[in-house]
Amino acid sequence: MEENGVIEPLPDEEVTSDYDPSDTETTFGSLTSSVTGHVWEYGRRYHAFRYGRYPLPNDDEEYKRESLRHAMLKELLRGKLYLAPIGDNPQKIIDLGTGFGEWAMEMGELFTGAKVTGVDLSPIQPLWVPSNVEFIVDDIEDEWVHDQDYDFAHFRFVNTVLKNNEGVLRNILHTRNLKPGGWVEIQDIYPRISSDDNTLPEEYPPAKFYALLQGVLKDQYGFDLQVLENLPDYLTRLGYTNVQRKVFHMPLGEWPRDKHLRMLGGCFQEVFLDFVVAMAARPLVEAGFDKADIEELVTGVKNAVSNRRIHAYVPIHFVWAQKPPAPPAPPA
Repeated sequence: MEENGVIEPLPDEEVTSDYDPSDTETTFGSLTSSVTGHVWEYGRRYHAFRYGRYPLPNDDEEYKRESLRHAMLKELLRGKLYLAPIGDNPQKIIDLGTGFGEWAMEMGELFTGAKVTGVDLSPIQPLWVPSNVEFIVDDIEDEWVHDQDYDFAHFRFVNTVLKNNEGVLRNILHTRNLKPGGWVEIQDIYPRISSDDNTLPEEYPPAKFYALLQGVLKDQYGFDLQVLENLPDYLTRLGYTNVQRKVFHMPLGEWPRDKHLRMLGGCFQEVFLDFVVAMAARPLVEAGFDKADIEELVTGVKNAVSNRRIHAYVPIHFVWAQKPPAPPAPPA
């Protein structure tokens, strides 16, 4: 079942790199020098473990962007952290691609009886966390070896930057990573800018940026930014049940009249602009684009999203599905 629509209004210190290209093997929980180090390039800081696997930085600027994005999604969901019906007493939760760990920590505070694990390529999470929360440095596209039988597996803004979505989602379903009856939820942006009132110009710089980025990330990293479009059918074919999708139209900019939507649009404008700058810092440069052309594109995007006459929005998809419950035991 799929539900689409716009959001309803509410009532009135530098670290040197320890990167070793030969160090490519690890399992969840193993920490080598390449795992704990960082690499400085193009004026930004990046992960050293599995160097180059992920295109965005992991520095203070990126923390600010991710923190604002986390707050934006909580506001979008009226304070909720997820939509899947996981019940009131999940015992084991995993946050795949946890980033700076805010979602995982808040889930640990919400479900104090659960063990919450966050996994990421970068060791950028806080040292002081709730006692039931742990963070592990690893590539989530590797085979999971450290634990099993999770009640809930959560992805946020991760699936569009995976090389093998099918492999990851199949492993969750067909191994003991997710226990029978457990849930998986994917939250991500579908990078297609639209407008319901024909105010979107034909040559709209943010749309041009998304189109350009799609090709770059596909060629340079093997990512598919369109994976969200057919994800429910994809999950069904893999064998998941009770597949659901809800799509929110997130305003890009402070153009809505409704105060709540205007606030969300302002947050997303800042998140989007910081994302454009981060992508311009490394992926576009490494793809061979001229510096002057990149600067022109970034300037055009900044000017476009501040134009309140353009009523643009970007879909944010929430997709959740269940691993089929275990069949009943045969009578003795």
